Amino acid sequence: MKICRFFNLQMFWLIIPVIVYGQSTPNCFLNDYYPKYISPPLFMDTVKPSAAPSVTVTIHGADTLGPVSNYMFGNATAVWVGTNINNTTLVPYLQQLSPSLIRFPGGSWSDIYFWNGNPGDIPDSIYDSNTYGADAEGHPKVKFWPQAGPWYPLTPDQYYDLRNQLGAEGLITVNYGYARYGLSTDPIGQAAHLAADWVRYDAGQTKFWEVGNECAGQWEAGWMIDTTTNLDGQPKIITGRIYGKHFKVFADSMKKAAAEIGTTIYIGGIILNFDGSSSSNIPDRTWNQDFFNEVGDSADFYVIHDYFGNNGTTVKTQVNNGRTKILSDINFINSDIANKGAYPKPVALTEWNCGGPDAALISIANGMQAVVQTCEMLNNNFGMSARWLLAHYDNGGMFYYSDTPTHVLWDPRPEFYYLYYLQRFTGDHMMQTSCSYTDLLAYASRFSSGHTGIVVVNKGASSLTVRLLPNDIGVGDKYYVYSITGDTTGNLPILCKVNNTQHDLGRWGPLSGLAGIKAWSYTIGDPIGNDSIKFSSPPNSIQFVLVDNGSKYLTDVKTPLLQSISKFSLEQNYPNPFNPQTNITFSLPKSGLVTLLVYDVLGREVAKLINNEKKTAGTHQIGFDGKNLPSGIYFYRLTSEYYVASKKMLLIK
Repeated sequence: MKICRFFNLQMFWLIIPVIVYGQSTPNCFLNDYYPKYISPPLFMDTVKPSAAPSVTVTIHGADTLGPVSNYMFGNATAVWVGTNINNTTLVPYLQQLSPSLIRFPGGSWSDIYFWNGNPGDIPDSIYDSNTYGADAEGHPKVKFWPQAGPWYPLTPDQYYDLRNQLGAEGLITVNYGYARYGLSTDPIGQAAHLAADWVRYDAGQTKFWEVGNECAGQWEAGWMIDTTTNLDGQPKIITGRIYGKHFKVFADSMKKAAAEIGTTIYIGGIILNFDGSSSSNIPDRTWNQDFFNEVGDSADFYVIHDYFGNNGTTVKTQVNNGRTKILSDINFINSDIANKGAYPKPVALTEWNCGGPDAALISIANGMQAVVQTCEMLNNNFGMSARWLLAHYDNGGMFYYSDTPTHVLWDPRPEFYYLYYLQRFTGDHMMQTSCSYTDLLAYASRFSSGHTGIVVVNKGASSLTVRLLPNDIGVGDKYYVYSITGDTTGNLPILCKVNNTQHDLGRWGPLSGLAGIKAWSYTIGDPIGNDSIKFSSPPNSIQFVLVDNGSKYLTDVKTPLLQSISKFSLEQNYPNPFNPQTNITFSLPKSGLVTLLVYDVLGREVAKLINNEKKTAGTHQIGFDGKNLPSGIYFYRLTSEYYVASKKMLLIK
């Protein structure tokens, strides 16, 4: 089956190999990165607001944060919903949304899901660790209900057909729990073989795979096993070391299967997005360190989940809480990878949602939070995002579903409209922005066509007139705005409107005419001035802005452009040999977090020159003083989010 990708944007397809980590290991999410080109949307000429700007957003064109992965606009489906979402009502909505990736078969069910039928060597009952945790062994077991893929809609074949209609890539979560609770003499081998057989059956249709779901969690089948029925000596409770050991077996079997059929796959391993050292859940306490130590370089990417749960009852609290948590996740993961000496890998958030109260889940707050969290992930170079969930009964999921519906089945909730515009207004490289007004967030990206996409989030209660100042960015004659606001009153509106186009009767948004809604178009003007790009931003709203490409600049003073660097590099220190001081030079093609450490010949860290610091694109030099070290051979190691390299130097006193 051929998977094609459809966009409303004009795309120039170009495969750019991106070498990372200083080895032959590519960033699997950027292997098929391509430039994005966009044409102006349908528009109606509109008069600029007469009010003076109350807020200024500056876009720093010289500070490129990184390329945008194709797989940041993914979604997930779950077979346990119990209905075939590959239906003639929902599919056209999904085609309009155009998700870049669909995850399958769904959360914790993946650890009890057998894609081709019940293998037979599984227990009749298991410990109820979800209820009793580590004490589950002292309570009666519960019935084990394995789920067989061919018997349960959405079947694997229906999943493939759905993706084919959407032109979407896939992420498949294979059953890891079976490696723990299986009754054969080699349960890990059997589980890895089952996963490898799925790879063969898949026949190259799916590029991305992950081993298990939230494997450290006590709610997962396999977290605790009956050691009296296990035949290969596994411990009762899962550990990061055991999971890492098993992960390598899975990866080896699955990649050999992929090689047999002439395709390449990429496999992710589960890590924690928080410090679990004092967790009540025993595996959390050393999970990441144990996993990193055991798995080495065999994972292609790291997987995290987060539901950004909070009790916020307003749009602002939902957006603030969600943003705070995703930034906390990002900071923890980056520092944990560096501090634990793990191989730097791209990160995938393969399950996430609002996680707030029911009223927030079905309101515009969910959509606004989704935009902010996605943009923060884009700014921090995440490789994949799979939003949970396409359909999830009454109060969850992007599309409404219920066994006893009280609303139009499959109607898109507000988040659909926000993510629809976000994907269309996101270019191929993110740029830095700045704004001093605390209730306004702004994100910017650049298209290879020269257009600039800006997302402005007003999470406050005041109407604002926003001015955009693009530094080092040439602009054309026009800019275009789509503004999404609530279409009802209250703290958490459940209806939305786009450019004052109200929701359809009985729907949550302006669904029927969405593709035909015209952008508000404004003339940038000539001569160019500081007020050339401005627009209104109502309370609790988001504006998606596209600025025409061109050669005019809005400011007389431009920040100096950084030296153009085309690739990562770590130079030989100079002088070398040295006594006792030397300089180390490295180059970055884009800004990012950097660590530079020095080790002795036994691998012991002797100096930390840069500790997970943000460095701009360009060439950097740092001095090293070995006055307190004995003569000998030393190694210096540069680690960034996309590169690792080491070189040797000689200290002679």
